[in-house]
Formats: sequence, structure tokens, C-alpha cells
Amino acid sequence: MTSEILERSLVIKEYIVQAKRRIHREPELAMKEFKTTEFVKSELKSMGIEMVPLESEVGVLGIIRGEKTGQGIVSALRADMDALPIQETTGQSDRSIVPGVMHACGHDCHTAMLLGAAKLLASMKDRFSGTVKLVFQPAEENLNGSTAMIRLGVMDNPKVDCLLGLHGHPTYDVGQIAMRSGAYMASSDFFTVRMKGVSGHGAYPHRVACDPILAASNAVMSIQSIITRQIDALDSVVISVCQISGGSAKNIIPETVEFSGSVRCQSLATRDTIEGRVRRVVENVAEVYGCSSTLEYHYGVPPLTNSPELTAHVWESAEKLVGPENVKRIDIPAMGSEDFSRYSDVVPQTVFARLGIKTPGGEAPKYHNGSFIFAEDALPYGTALFTQFVLDLNK
Repeated sequence: MTSEILERSLVIKEYIVQAKRRIHREPELAMKEFKTTEFVKSELKSMGIEMVPLESEVGVLGIIRGEKTGQGIVSALRADMDALPIQETTGQSDRSIVPGVMHACGHDCHTAMLLGAAKLLASMKDRFSGTVKLVFQPAEENLNGSTAMIRLGVMDNPKVDCLLGLHGHPTYDVGQIAMRSGAYMASSDFFTVRMKGVSGHGAYPHRVACDPILAASNAVMSIQSIITRQIDALDSVVISVCQISGGSAKNIIPETVEFSGSVRCQSLATRDTIEGRVRRVVENVAEVYGCSSTLEYHYGVPPLTNSPELTAHVWESAEKLVGPENVKRIDIPAMGSEDFSRYSDVVPQTVFARLGIKTPGGEAPKYHNGSFIFAEDALPYGTALFTQFVLDLNK
């Protein structure tokens, strides 16, 4: 038996699908979501939804005020809007018309699902109390969009009590919803190391005495030992060196070599130690090889932790929609990162839930790949979860 709210979402499925297709055809990169922003604004305006002016060309904040007497909780629903610098290869009818840019992570679908929830909630104001903020966020992919929205005051006036974010997940089937209470996703920090030696002829390395390629190579290997020999094996940490550059010819030892990487941690306490560990390794290796070194370390987003109390609430709402058998517990934390985590600094309770987007029996879609397809049949489920969450929270 289909729940009332899911049934309502299925009734407006065509609206959600068409909104998704429009956004998908014209994807925009982080902080350039100008057309997407205008489209969202025009849709909210057509629904009669109040919008708060933001001092930004991208991003939208809509507000729906419940008319039922109740606690007056201020909740927020967040969807991201940006695309990726990837050429689409799907051949779908709504494929991207922008060369080299594609919605390969489902942010177009997240935005469409929140527009669907806005449509439903705007027609049901007599069924909930409090205030609902609709947060259409730019620039999740560069992990800076949430910071921009926080600075614009979207979580203030009135101050948000709880926030729900939703993201498609390729390993769960359409009709399934998944979540994890407590620690869920990792922090994301970045570093760049420069090894400086002395350039010289490749035939006479002994005359150089400080080869930055040799120093950099050993530093990369030694950095990996931080995880295997300095940190508890049960403490989830990933350090990946993903870029390395140096040299201009096959027979010249270069003066400088540079390499960069990322650091992911589940624990804030461990995260706070990594910069110092990397710095010690780099400086000691540089000294051994007679080189000098510099380390630039950038702190990105913190770990994402779902509030246990709010997770239980979202879980209950999900069970109403799809039944207990289709609500899945995520047992293993993810080492990926999400800028949704920054909202926890300003909102007392937050939950980041997952929506199944795989066609049952089909192949799991690949994130950040030109072949990525978010099953359109999943869209009403996301709209329904956003809506059910608000109704249950503001009875």
C-alpha cells in the first residue's frame, strides 16, 4: 500500500522529471549556476513561495510558513545545484548541451526533488506548524558552497533548528532509503609539498648531491607510512598523493619537484594531528637528501556526523513512505566528503540521508563519470522524504 505522501509525490512525478531534465540539459559549474538559480526562483515564484533576497548571483532561499498551531520548529531542506567538468556520454534525450560539463553526481535531481517538495508543502501549509527553509545551494563539488550560504545568513532569521540533506546513492535500488546515525563521512583536507634541490646534468647526479625527484619520491612513500605505522588500524584515515610534477627534459635533474594530495579522516582528533605528521616526514626526508622543503596545508570540510535523535526521526518518516524493509542502515562510514558537514557548526541537528537510484537488477551508476544516469523513477521518493520529514517534525 502506497503512503499518502508518496502517492502525492507520484502524482507530480512528471513535474519533477521535467524540472530535472531542464536543469540537466544546461549544467553549470560551481558558483556559475546562474540559469539554474533563475529557474528555481521562477518556479518558487509560480508556487507563491516567499524568497529571501541573497547577496549572491547564485543560490536560492525559499520560505514556507506552516499554518497549523504547534511548536514552531524551524526546519531546513537542502539541495545542491552544481555540475562537473565532464563530457556526457549517455545519449539520453535530455543530455547536456554544454560541451565538457555534465550533471554526473545527481545535483540536478536533488534540486528537482526539492522543487517537488516545495510544491507539495506549499499546498499543505495547514498540515504543519513552524517554518520550512528551502536551501538551494551552489558549489558543493568544490566544497565551498555551504560556507557561502552560511555567510549569506540562510540558517539565521529565523535560526534553523534542524536540517535534512538528501543525495542519491548508486548501490541502493529505487524505492530504498539509507542512512547512518553518528559519524558518517570523512573530512577533506589538501596539501602541496615542494622539494627544492639543485639542477644538473642527468649523467652526473653525484655532482648535484641534492636531487629533488629522489627526495620527493621518498617523501611520498614515507607519507604512506603515517597511516600504516603511526595511526591505529581501526582509525579510518586515507592519505592520497594524486599529483606530482617536475622536470623539463629527460637528461636534466630539475631544481624543484611538487606533489599534492588529499587527507580524509573520520575522527576530528586524528585530523588535528595529520598536518604535523606530514610536515615532520617532509622536512626529515628533505634533510636526508640535502634538499629544502615547503608544505602548504589547507583545511577543507570537517567530518560529517548525523545527529542520532534526528536520524531516528528521519528513519521513522522513511519507514512510513517505503516500509521498514526498504529503509537500510549504512554500517560502514564513507571516506568521501560533503560540504553539508559545515552546516553542523551552525545548526543543532543535521542529517544527510541517501536515496536509492539504481534500477532493480540493473548496473550501479558511476558517480563523476560521463555515463552516469540517475533513475528518474527515484525522484518522487526524494520529494516524498523531504515532505514527510517536515510533516512529521511539525505535527
